[in-house]
Amino acid sequence: MEPRNKKKMKTQKNEEKSNFDRLSCLPDSILCHILSFLDTKSAIHTSLLSKRYKFLWTQLQNLDFELSEVPYRSLKSYHVDGFPKPYLKPSVYTFEEFVNYVLSSREETNLTTFRLSMHHLVEPEFVEAWLDYAADHNVQHLIIRAIVKRKHVALPKLLLNSSSLITLHLTNATCYSIELPKSVLLPNLKVLRLKNFKFCDENYNGDVFSGCPCLETLVLSKCCIKPGEKLKVIDVNCLKLKNLEIRYWRSPWCYFDEFMINVNAPELVYFRFQGHLARVNFKKGMPCLDTVHVELCYPSSCAEVNVSERKQKTSESFISMLHQLHNVKFLSLSMMTVEVVAANTELALLPSTFENLRFIKFTTDDKYLEMKIPIMDVRWLLNEDIWILDVPKELLKVLKIKRKDISPICLPSNAVHYLLESSPAAELLCIEIPKLSPD
Repeated sequence: MEPRNKKKMKTQKNEEKSNFDRLSCLPDSILCHILSFLDTKSAIHTSLLSKRYKFLWTQLQNLDFELSEVPYRSLKSYHVDGFPKPYLKPSVYTFEEFVNYVLSSREETNLTTFRLSMHHLVEPEFVEAWLDYAADHNVQHLIIRAIVKRKHVALPKLLLNSSSLITLHLTNATCYSIELPKSVLLPNLKVLRLKNFKFCDENYNGDVFSGCPCLETLVLSKCCIKPGEKLKVIDVNCLKLKNLEIRYWRSPWCYFDEFMINVNAPELVYFRFQGHLARVNFKKGMPCLDTVHVELCYPSSCAEVNVSERKQKTSESFISMLHQLHNVKFLSLSMMTVEVVAANTELALLPSTFENLRFIKFTTDDKYLEMKIPIMDVRWLLNEDIWILDVPKELLKVLKIKRKDISPICLPSNAVHYLLESSPAAELLCIEIPKLSPD
């Protein structure tokens, strides 16, 4: 009679073998779907498991390549089973050969997703060749982060007129790594994200947005209008746009009155703005608008700018922009944005604005807990110039939080009062409480 431990080990091995066999017996389409959750290098490493997996990766329709930003000495080798030759030291050269090897070895099937993220300099000719390959294989979702040598990468014409493209993410590691296309014809593009681009006379005439008639989501991150040129206004004409995000617009403050972003998006549902304020003009009413998130920045000290004057002007311009968003139902403002609103000396004279607003939220960077207060209860608390929010003992007890761990919240009463008076249908105020900073 075999010892119990040996029987247990034997049973365990049989189960593992059985499980492995069951996995290997799955159809190629399912196994490829599983492999698609891995980056391409890891997916190719599965070819070492068995003959069943040796060439399975060549059927992948999702390709994910990344050249890490870690120092070269700690980069993992790109050598994989079947790769032409091993390399003792990893480098950009091996990355370029690796991508070329994968593209030349895979089956001639269409691409669903092609992601290329580079944190080191790569020759632009390689990147353009890879983009040509993606366009030739009817890629649907293209995500590119480029940093290249000598000259920028020009997007292939086939890609700029693709009927298969649904998602396009373009990130410039430097402002001139990828050339912004002046015009496109992307009839099925729904998501466009541009990061670190400069709009100028040479690369912009408005067609980059109007050439995407089905665009639903647009994100402009760390972009700007190039100073010193004729271009002063960016026109976002997207009749089906539902989500718009403008993050950290980079135009210098001295050009605040000169530059403008015009938005014509009658079906807009969601708007998010982060960073120093830029002039955004919404051309038409937006009856579908549901949610607005705003996180403003402004300098607390600056030798070249009168901070109080800038804060006052930012406040006036921001409230003017808010008036154009009067159909909003959920309004979320950062604590710094509330301070900007409070800087306006004529808040009490401004008319009611938000007829449909139901929920107001004040956010913080380091959220620890969240309080929800009925609007009728808030009105009774605004007797002083500063509203010091006191978290009820009962709530602290339920959440098992000590009062000493919570950073006190002080809100300008005039800003809160203005928002409440401008929102006759408001029902609830939600306030995020930050954790007390260790220092």
